Amino acid sequence: MRIDLHVHTSASDGLLTPTELAGAVRAGGVEIFSVCDHDTVDGLAAATRAADAAGLTSVPGVEISAFWGAVEFHILGYFIDPTHAALRSFLGATREARHARLRAMLTRLHAMGIGVPPEDVLARAHNGNVGRPHLARTLVERGYVGSVDEAFDRYLGTNRPAYVPRPDVRVRDAIAVIRAAGGIASLAHPGLHQRDEAIPELTAAGLEAIEVYHPHHAVGVARRYRRVAQRHNLLVTGGSDFHGSGEGDHGGAVGVPCLPEADYERLRAAARARGAILPG
Repeated sequence: MRIDLHVHTSASDGLLTPTELAGAVRAGGVEIFSVCDHDTVDGLAAATRAADAAGLTSVPGVEISAFWGAVEFHILGYFIDPTHAALRSFLGATREARHARLRAMLTRLHAMGIGVPPEDVLARAHNGNVGRPHLARTLVERGYVGSVDEAFDRYLGTNRPAYVPRPDVRVRDAIAVIRAAGGIASLAHPGLHQRDEAIPELTAAGLEAIEVYHPHHAVGVARRYRRVAQRHNLLVTGGSDFHGSGEGDHGGAVGVPCLPEADYERLRAAARARGAILPG
């Protein structure tokens, strides 16, 4: 069984609608997938309907950006209740912060002679959950840069001239709201930031899993984080981080890599033990 527990839709910064994504998942031979859009659950209902129509299983998920000190982590949540009031309130506040951040980045770009109307960027974020990739694609479309990667390298990446950090959502708060919504919290792609010293603190705060399989985790890195998972008694998650293209740190194909079925069954059993409503 092929399982991909990390894909994105146009509800955040993916290029495919939930329905289009379900088609890509099926074409890739994946049977179980989880939409983990950034700081939103707005694409989950459509993804579930599309999965049902295609004979697939969709695990409700989310990916929340948060900070451990000055380090930005992404926390994945699995088997969440997307209607949970505290989760929706938390994500609503995050959305407003994203709008304020966009305005600040556009102000910095304008000071460099790069004029981009906010409406052009927001039009790419179909539900208003706007992020740097939407701005990067607008810069490409308007001819200021040749690619999304160039937009980040020149302007939008950390410590670049138009970069504005997000408001300080704490990692422990992201973990807490995922757990409150019935979900299992997993640390996304730890090999990208390599701050393993944070893992004991995150585990004490309620982290229950770690993403071992990711397109930017080489075989040796995946083995290393499986050992980390065993050392801290964490569950294992993984997926392609597919956004519709292979730009930046994103995976270029659904199901590459996949999560081993045994790891998925352990994750599913943990969700069942806490009373989550399981798909499929």
